[in-house]
Amino acid sequence: MPITESTSTVRVLMLHDSKDQAEALINDLRSLGYATRAHLIEDEVDLLNALNQGTWDIMLARPETDDISAYSAIKHIQAKDKDIPTIILTDNNDSEAITKGLRYGAQDVVPVGENERLRLTFQRELVNTNERKKRRHIEIKLREAEKRCNLLLDSSRDAITYIHDGMHIYANEAYIELFGYQDKDDLEGMPIMDMIASRDKEQFKHFLRDYRHLDEPTELTCYGLRLDEAEIKTHMSFSTAFYDSEPCTQIILRVDRGSAELEAKLKTISTQDLLTGLGNRSYFSEQLDQIIAFNAENNRSSSLFYICLDAFGDLKSTLGLSKADMIITDVAHHLTQYFENNKTLSRYSDDVFTVIISGSTNEANNQAESMVRKIAEHIYQAEGESTQVTVSAGIAIISDQAPKGEKLISRAYKAMSEVKNNGGDGVKLYIPQQSIPSPKGTSLAEQLEKAIENKQLSLLFQPVIDLRGGNSEFYEVLLRMKDGQGKTISAGELLAVADSNLCEKIDRWVILQSIKLLTEQRERGNKTRLFINLTRASVQDKTFLPWLSVAFKAARLSTDAVIFQITESDITSTLKEARLLTKSLQEIHCQVAINRFGCSLNPFNSLKHLNVEYLKIDPSFSKDLSLNENKEALKEIVATAHSQGKLTIIPYVENATILSTLWQIGANYVQGHYLQAPMESMNYDFSDDS
Repeated sequence: MPITESTSTVRVLMLHDSKDQAEALINDLRSLGYATRAHLIEDEVDLLNALNQGTWDIMLARPETDDISAYSAIKHIQAKDKDIPTIILTDNNDSEAITKGLRYGAQDVVPVGENERLRLTFQRELVNTNERKKRRHIEIKLREAEKRCNLLLDSSRDAITYIHDGMHIYANEAYIELFGYQDKDDLEGMPIMDMIASRDKEQFKHFLRDYRHLDEPTELTCYGLRLDEAEIKTHMSFSTAFYDSEPCTQIILRVDRGSAELEAKLKTISTQDLLTGLGNRSYFSEQLDQIIAFNAENNRSSSLFYICLDAFGDLKSTLGLSKADMIITDVAHHLTQYFENNKTLSRYSDDVFTVIISGSTNEANNQAESMVRKIAEHIYQAEGESTQVTVSAGIAIISDQAPKGEKLISRAYKAMSEVKNNGGDGVKLYIPQQSIPSPKGTSLAEQLEKAIENKQLSLLFQPVIDLRGGNSEFYEVLLRMKDGQGKTISAGELLAVADSNLCEKIDRWVILQSIKLLTEQRERGNKTRLFINLTRASVQDKTFLPWLSVAFKAARLSTDAVIFQITESDITSTLKEARLLTKSLQEIHCQVAINRFGCSLNPFNSLKHLNVEYLKIDPSFSKDLSLNENKEALKEIVATAHSQGKLTIIPYVENATILSTLWQIGANYVQGHYLQAPMESMNYDFSDDS
């Protein structure tokens, strides 16, 4: 599988003389795991329209076509200041052609037929493009943040300065006024040691040298020296910072003016959870950022615990809000005793506590398991009522190469969620997902073969819901497998490592299990029908249809209860076999659906050669329907499908706002986690949908 930042669809511009060869290239990329939408450039005008109207990730181009050359196309892309990397496909590995392509601005030149080299180049350019987009976004955010920071610094009542190598590089108005100077220019380049009283110079010098290595709050109280030689007692807070993109030290100075106690109280209130007295979310995030920076600089490691009460919603419903708060307070007290003197312990949200501990990964895991056991054994009191609670804990490692705080918390949350999904009351260490090995000698493929033999695969069922209020009961059958570490592997990941023979075995196992469960479902009086996915291997397998007929007869199941679903890329790459199979399936009264429809260069062309009843539209068409471009594209493909008598299914519906748009567009069926996540049983209440 490709290493990409996102599973979103890749939008590809194709410049090619042969539509068939261009389609084959796109199919090759899809077979390697890329979800692609492509546009074949017809001429110069078509290219300009595509650049003006759409967003494109990459261009694959032959050096010359009848209407436009790759070099002219690159010039147009550059003239419009578009970041669309181009890979030129030459007939051979000719050095002159490669040099010419690179000189004109192509990112690489790859000979036709070198598919592995093309795959690696394609992958590299997608990663590079994503990184450039991220960098541009970050640079914009940085500029905005710098503007806001400068405004805040200039208007701050606190005296603030930035120093580099002991010299002033910036001071705000409050700092200038505090030391009796008239202008910023008076301080620029002045050593800060000149503004420290003689009695504290040695202390200040040692502190400035060593504060970066301290694992404590970096604060110092000493006497400053004004321009008029008067001494002022200051409380200095030190932190690492950047000014004009250069690393430096920020110093915030406060003086004794009778309000220090009030300021301390206000700071405490702003960072404290009022119910438990622990730090709040803001406080913990600040502590986490400091520890991430400290670990990165000092090659240290820590562990973040994300501790969530199990079934807290049920607890609130049973005891009431006030008693539930008492339980939260009691748990907080228990955790305070367990993590004695740990200043990072915080109430991160309603039923979540977070804490950071030092030590090895094994020590952290053992400490978390001990904490979970002690909480489960404790009896909690709430106005005379006794109860026991359990917690699920996720651990994320804060190494010297840790990502930003939000991502670390997300990692710990994911680990905690796995514990909850397995019944709760336990601990899970987050381990970054490893890329799935290639098919050659892969352990996952071996596990898959053993899982088929030992009947260790499982099926899930996700409802496909009639948006027009019909009474149909449709489910899509989804395959899952547990690997050796207990991690759930999806069908896409499994099929990526399965050869043709293994794919045939998978298809037949899924069909047999589905038919068996569907027969039981129908015997209970349900009119359920199933969408079952077929791989390319089954489409090309001449023995598949006779085997299927026998399977239906053995189960005594009506053949119209099953709709077989084939991906568009598999159909376009095996059009002759797909045409024969779909015709044969309909002769035995099985219907057919095309999955991920709409991404080929001419999607409706395949419908001229085979008859299908359902089109499941590729999710890239329904992504971000707030954009008029996406809405119109989906509207057009649905309207064209309906004009040809096809029923449309929109998958991956992940929020409520998309439903009204899909209704207006005219979609027939919808499917997605917002409506219902995949289930182990076919027990969805279709009567609720109208």
